[in-house]
Order: sequence, then structure tokens, then C-alpha cells
Amino acid sequence: MEKIQRILIATDFSPRGERAVQRAAQLASEHAAELYLLHVLPALPLEVFKRLIAETPLETEQRLYNRAKVALQNRAEILASKGMRVKHHVAIGRAHLEINRYAQSHHADLIVIGDQGESFVREFFLGTTASKTLRTGHHPLLIVRQEPRDKYKHVLVPVDFSKNSLDALEMALKAVMDASIHVLHAVEMPLGQKMKQAGFDAERVEHFRSQILIHAREGMEKIVSDYAHGDRRVASIIEYGHAPVVIREKAQALDIDLIVIGKRGQTELDETLFGSVTKHVLYETPCDVLVVNP
Repeated sequence: MEKIQRILIATDFSPRGERAVQRAAQLASEHAAELYLLHVLPALPLEVFKRLIAETPLETEQRLYNRAKVALQNRAEILASKGMRVKHHVAIGRAHLEINRYAQSHHADLIVIGDQGESFVREFFLGTTASKTLRTGHHPLLIVRQEPRDKYKHVLVPVDFSKNSLDALEMALKAVMDASIHVLHAVEMPLGQKMKQAGFDAERVEHFRSQILIHAREGMEKIVSDYAHGDRRVASIIEYGHAPVVIREKAQALDIDLIVIGKRGQTELDETLFGSVTKHVLYETPCDVLVVNP
């Protein structure tokens, strides 16, 4: 399996940004990858500072830029002292545009960003940097929520047999080196109640249920065979139930520290919020989440 070669870290020097830096450094160490540290100075506050501070606009902008560059360079030197290959850059503009532009120009395999604090989920869908980066970019985005004390040990990959969910499985196999990978498919019975209401007897409903389960097992066997190629880290799980509930319960039961999920899937209807299942994962699970774009 091909390793990750280039990791982009978007940091704002906050504690959450530091968590992202630490996690990215761990992944870079595992993959012997090159790190790119990026800080984006927002253009709007710069314009405000220019009007408020009794200096020329160029002096104000240069001072803020130099301060950010020194802080980023110091962080890069610490990582480089640990044997890592590190480049750093300070950009000026809209954060999500600069992040995606830099990721594209430097062929990043992964973008790492810290979460947005206690109000992360609410803010995420109202237009934070993370949401805009996902919406406008095409790179896998790792949202770091937990303190990265160790390597990832238990990874959950929800799949619905869509291309996007299979891309997520491929990314999980590529990103984590030693963790166990649980491939989860939630089997729902969307027509079960309607069949009963239409007069189908319990035996007929159960037959329909068993056919869906057989189809799910065949699908899981195929994707594990096609993607995992006998990788002993990978185990498949099939559960009955509503997908968000099953994912949440399995994440807790299996002590999952990373969920890797496709941005959209066959069963996800709300494109604006990246699909209902992805939305629930971000709402209801405390672990890190790696969202894979189509």
C-alpha cells in the first residue's frame, strides 16, 4: 500500500492548531512524509488594522506578516530538529482558498486541521474554515479533535458500497500503519414497516430481510477482498439499524480513535451538509474524523 508522502498542516497557533501539528507530525513520522506548515493571515482583519494603527498600510501588513512567519518558522525548526522534513509558508487571504490552493500546488496527500472547539459542529455547518475547505477542495481532510498521545489504534470505516465510501476505505488503509481497521456496514430495512402495513406476513418480511443481509455480506466480502487483499488488520462488521446510531455505538464499543468516512454516499441526501451520515458522525462522535472528498 502506497504511503502518504506530503502532509499539509493548517495552523492558527491556537491549542487546537497545536493538536493538529502534533498529529500531523506523528503521521509524518510513520510515513516518512514531508510536512508543510501553513498559516493564513486573513485579509479583512489586516484591512481593519491598517485603518486603526498609525502606520502606513505596508508597514502594518509587513509587521503582522513577519510576526506570523517567525512563529511558524520556530515551530518548523522544532519539528526539523526531530529529523522531519519541513517547509513553512505564510499566506494572506481567505483561509480555505489558500489552504486548498497550497495543497493543490504542492500535491498534498492529506490536509490536517484542528477542530473549532465546543461549538465546532454548529459552526462547521455555518461556514468555518474546515467546512469551506471540504466544500471547495478535493483533498482528504483530517479534523483533529483529541489530544494525539499515541498513534491511531482503532479505526472505523463506515461503508455503503458507494464509490466515495470505498475511497474512504482505501484512504484508511493508506493513512494508518498499525491500527486495526473495522469496516462497518449498517443494514437498514426501509421497506420493512411498509411491507407489514401492505399486508405481507412476517415470513415474507423476514425473507426480504435475509436477502438484504446476504447481499450485504457478499458486498462486504468483495470490498474487503478487493481493497484489503488479505490485510489482517481489517475486519468487517454488518449490523442492523440506522447508520448514524450504529456508527456511534460501534465507535464507543470498539474504542475507536479515528473514523474515516466519505464526504457523500448513496444513502446521503443532504449535499449541503455533506450528507446525513457524515453530519451525524461529526455531531455525535468525539474522536478524530478523516473526511475523504470524491
